[in-house]
Amino acid sequence: MKTASLIEFCRQRPLFVVLLGAILITLLKALLAGIEMEENFASMGNDDIMRMVMVRDWLAGQSWFDTTQYRLMPPEGVLIHWSRYVDAGIAAFIVPFSFFLPMETAELIGSAIWPTVIFIITLFVIGFGTKRLFGPVAASFSVMCAMFWPLLGDLHSRAGNLDHHNIQLLMMVMLVYAVVWPGRPVIAGIWGGLAAAFALSTGLESLLFIVVAGIVVFGRCVFDPRPETRQLLVAFCLALATASVIFWLGLTPPALRTQPVCDQLGTPMLSVIGIAVVAALAPLALRQRIPGWIFQIGATVCLTAIGMAIAWPLLGPCIQGPYGDLPPELQEFISTRITEAKPFHLYVQSHTGAALVFIIPVITALLSGSVLWWTRRGDSQSDQSQNEILGQLLLLGFCGICLIALQMRTVILVASVVPAIGGACLAVLLKGYLEKRDAIKAVLMFVVGIGVTAPQIMLDPFWPDATENRTETETSIADCRSYASLKALNKVPPAVILN
Repeated sequence: MKTASLIEFCRQRPLFVVLLGAILITLLKALLAGIEMEENFASMGNDDIMRMVMVRDWLAGQSWFDTTQYRLMPPEGVLIHWSRYVDAGIAAFIVPFSFFLPMETAELIGSAIWPTVIFIITLFVIGFGTKRLFGPVAASFSVMCAMFWPLLGDLHSRAGNLDHHNIQLLMMVMLVYAVVWPGRPVIAGIWGGLAAAFALSTGLESLLFIVVAGIVVFGRCVFDPRPETRQLLVAFCLALATASVIFWLGLTPPALRTQPVCDQLGTPMLSVIGIAVVAALAPLALRQRIPGWIFQIGATVCLTAIGMAIAWPLLGPCIQGPYGDLPPELQEFISTRITEAKPFHLYVQSHTGAALVFIIPVITALLSGSVLWWTRRGDSQSDQSQNEILGQLLLLGFCGICLIALQMRTVILVASVVPAIGGACLAVLLKGYLEKRDAIKAVLMFVVGIGVTAPQIMLDPFWPDATENRTETETSIADCRSYASLKALNKVPPAVILN
């Protein structure tokens, strides 16, 4: 009797059961990794180590507005355009533990808790967001996708991952659900604008994806002219503009607020946001007198062109991207030698297994989602509102594929739509199988399920270390960063190193 009651409980609350299991697994992974942090933290990525150094310097008295890393190229140091907001989040976990533990131990605990908390919040947003869009079964599958896909459940969420990619993923997930949210347009627009602004304050890698999301919001207002879509557009634009200015003021010292910078949230980016907001909202005032999508799109394009021309003296230096001011040799080094900055075609050559683990769920979700959207298009027995939402998610995903072709690290942005799309497809396949016990649907569900949740299962026979896939040189570097190797440096006499 108790077993039957438990089964019935799981059937009635599948999302609760899956979320509970995912959280327990996440906490267990964090605990096991945290125990080994003392010896393993030095083998983390350069960005993770540098982030901890930045947090340590800030807690030691370095100014909030001073993000110069004086350990690099002393005594002048190197200006690191990273967000202090992320530093403050990490420090919020370190400081309380430092009251009764040594600072070194508190740092290790904080570096384990921070990515774990961010990932758990991401799981909740994906789970409850997908439940609102496609139902609890789809939400359960979406959480499993986020949990078992190494890109989301391991690479940017394991203990010690202190770079800003996990924050950007969370912000993009919030933005995606806000863009397609089926009700409460004002609240959805505000949340989407805040998420987009905070993502820009942590780094500009998400800019193009945010532009695509804004175009989707604008398109909904143009081609589906209802009060709800208009409210969503207005709330999103005003929240994005207002929050961007506030976050910029919180990051930029007063003396440097007039200085244009291209690699962080500064006056050039604020001008772009201002142009986009005016160009998107101004035509709404005349829509009653001159209705039609041709006028609204044409007016927006013209206003955008005029705004870009006026602001060109500010935007011109940034047209080559955030690295435009660097020497050509250094730009080439960043694009070809820094792993995450490589285009996909270069990344896949040197990290074939990892590239496939990252890209297979994206392709599987987009292809299966496209088939589902096409077969249900115009079907009176299907929920067309859900199909419209699925179409908007697919649009965001396909546009994100273009970003991956430019830089592999942008796959984390596209990953924000994969769990929801994959969950929706798996829920439909499961329902079809349970209704008719169709063997074909069972096979399809198995293939799609493996593709969006655990592609490493297919790759393990060919690349046993697919999620690592390190070259001999990279393995040697990792070995040099082991705790024993670094501790041996203590025996080396003090010296001055000329670089």
